[in-house]
Amino acid sequence: MSFQIADPAGLGGGRLDPRLKLLSRLTPKPSSQELSPEEERAREQRALNGLMRFLIRRDQVKRIEDRFIPAQGRDIPVRVYKPDAPSPLPVLVFLHGGGWVLGGLSQADAVCRRLAKRGKCIVISVDYRLAPEHKFPAALEDTLAALDWAFENAIKFGGDSARLGVAGGSAGGTLAAAACLTARQRGAPPIRFQILFNPVTNLAQMDTDSHRQFGTQGYGITTSMLEKRRDQYLSAQAERLDPRVSPLLAQDLGNLPPALILTAEFDPLRDEAERYAARLEEAGVEARCVRYQGAIHGFFNFVGFLPQANAALNEAASFLRHVNR
Repeated sequence: MSFQIADPAGLGGGRLDPRLKLLSRLTPKPSSQELSPEEERAREQRALNGLMRFLIRRDQVKRIEDRFIPAQGRDIPVRVYKPDAPSPLPVLVFLHGGGWVLGGLSQADAVCRRLAKRGKCIVISVDYRLAPEHKFPAALEDTLAALDWAFENAIKFGGDSARLGVAGGSAGGTLAAAACLTARQRGAPPIRFQILFNPVTNLAQMDTDSHRQFGTQGYGITTSMLEKRRDQYLSAQAERLDPRVSPLLAQDLGNLPPALILTAEFDPLRDEAERYAARLEEAGVEARCVRYQGAIHGFFNFVGFLPQANAALNEAASFLRHVNR
């Protein structure tokens, strides 16, 4: 595995980026009351509106289109980003984070714009079904439906079906990894590359060093919050062992697409994500892993504000250009 520690903010390791103190003032604090998923989503949207107004500089792309993908009696909302570049272009299906319960197209907007513009690819951001209203495997089914649609219709929107990839952050990173495993098993669609930002790779066990060090500190996510999201997402305890839920538990990780995995120094999920990268390489898969010093879980969303986010998205864009040459 190609492993690198990146320090774009020059913090030297072991030190949280001071810019995150400002972010903490603009993000919702844990509530003393148990909130419904709808109430949590409303709080998140209000916080996102504030962040986008004051912090996030959004890249301009040639065209953005909201549309629906038909999938077995339902319509999946997606947002398509097309850069100012000659067609046909690589196609990247992107899955937002939010613990399978929160998140949506607005949350992923800045990241998708940056990937489309600098990665020179068409990005399809997927508004997959959320738990607890829609339990596992609903979100994965929507992911696979979006990948199938992108492959079958790429030529219609200027894409190249031979250069199809998948990416996601946090829970979306889990969906991206699970989609690669499922596509390999069923033989379609042919996924050429995967990009995983702070992915959850093991919902069965949360006993790594990074969970013990950072899981109670509120660095973007806590272990207890992840346990809550896990219980909202899954219907039965046995599902935690399913590789589509915990990709790290897959017995065979061979013959998967080349992977870029981006982690954060202060993320409870850091160790399991880096272990997943190592296991991919052990299975003969090209894997590159970069850890960003001073960063927390979900740092990549703060494009235009955090140096680590800018560096991570530039790394992803470079990877996109490399695998799609």
